[in-house]
Amino acid sequence: MQLLPRLCMATGTGDGDGEGSGKGGDSSSGKLATAVSSSSSTVSTSSSAAAAAVSEESSSASLPSLPSLSAAAAATLAASFSHVATLRPVCAGPSAAVVAAGDSLHGLVVARPAAVALHDLSTLEATSTSAAADAAAAAGSVKCAAHLHGGAAAVTGHQDGRLRLWRVSSRSPARLRLAAALPTVADRLRRFPVPSNHVTVRRHHRRLWIEHADTVSGVAASADGRLLFSVSWDKTLKVWALPSLRCLQSLPAHDDAVNAVAVAPDGTVYTGSADKRVRVWAPRPAPDKARRARGRKHQPAYHLVATLSRHTAAVNALAVGSGGQALYSGSNDRSIVVWEREDSASHMVAIGALRGHRRAVLSISCSAGGLVVSGSADQTVRAWRRAADGRGYACVAVIDGHGAAVRSVAAAPSPSPAPQKWPRGGGGGGGDEEEWRVCSASFDGEVRVWSLRVSSGL
Repeated sequence: MQLLPRLCMATGTGDGDGEGSGKGGDSSSGKLATAVSSSSSTVSTSSSAAAAAVSEESSSASLPSLPSLSAAAAATLAASFSHVATLRPVCAGPSAAVVAAGDSLHGLVVARPAAVALHDLSTLEATSTSAAADAAAAAGSVKCAAHLHGGAAAVTGHQDGRLRLWRVSSRSPARLRLAAALPTVADRLRRFPVPSNHVTVRRHHRRLWIEHADTVSGVAASADGRLLFSVSWDKTLKVWALPSLRCLQSLPAHDDAVNAVAVAPDGTVYTGSADKRVRVWAPRPAPDKARRARGRKHQPAYHLVATLSRHTAAVNALAVGSGGQALYSGSNDRSIVVWEREDSASHMVAIGALRGHRRAVLSISCSAGGLVVSGSADQTVRAWRRAADGRGYACVAVIDGHGAAVRSVAAAPSPSPAPQKWPRGGGGGGGDEEEWRVCSASFDGEVRVWSLRVSSGL
């Protein structure tokens, strides 16, 4: 998940829920939400200072000229949501970054300047929490977070341009210890003596190429847990090896600040930028001769495969769904463009857009079962359900419980002991009902957990 893009730092919040047609919004957004029940929970409508100023660019940007993917199947879907819990910060301060594990069963990472914690999705209790001294050592506001393979570790990206690796202590499982800060001291010392390792980042200012020269805006791990990818406002994409924690590659990814990164199960990497583009990166084929000569595993070298250009404003969020066959990109133009993999090409093609948000889309998350969740500067979280035939989407819920812009979202199938899919109404016929846990973090400093139920086949 990618949090707080540069061009959205001043993005404001809309009034009321997300179903109305705000300034420059899509007047058909109310038609997308079907059978949505409102939550009984309420929050203060006062916004934090970071989200107080409204971004005129994001509210007036024209929508991409793509067909809407609102499906007729929406009429056969009914959804309800309820507020389960609020994970409040220990002390007042900037809002949290929250992200779910890859299979969404390992729990949540909740990262704040004061602490980083792993939460169990069933009980919502913090299973591991960082010590105050470790949190103080992680200087710089937290901008993004991600689970690592196995669920017992997490990585956070910070405003000071560094990544922090957190691991559950083997001696005390309730403690989350700061294992490393990237780039590591060993990696820096190894490369420092070589002049070619120093690059110019601005006039009269040079750095090692393994260092980010600006805020780390996004981080993601490969499905096998061997690689870590980070993007920054310094316009670069960096590839890190796990568990050695060495920086393998630094790529000049975009012409402007990079706001988001997502990784497909096959290792394909997607980056989204303020230059309005999404770029596709893939590893080069391993040279068999070099691998045999070295007698070790080949470290992949990534290269640019394609550039996707359909947005009319900065791209803030990316998410990969359908086992890597679909890509979702959210932008300041208030839309979510849906991309699908082409059989005859090695990249994605845009098939349409999801519209309904009245402000910039700041975050997107995908879950099993065809659920896509988006968070926006209009203070709402929207849940989109993909049709069974894959030809359209329905906005099944508009969750408006936050009092500030939603900077991060995560979705996971419900971890309840009962089956996640059961006959609606408990009897025969009437369709099936599925349940998800939706987590959202906003600029008001709260992380809220919602229960979302969707019935189909009515």
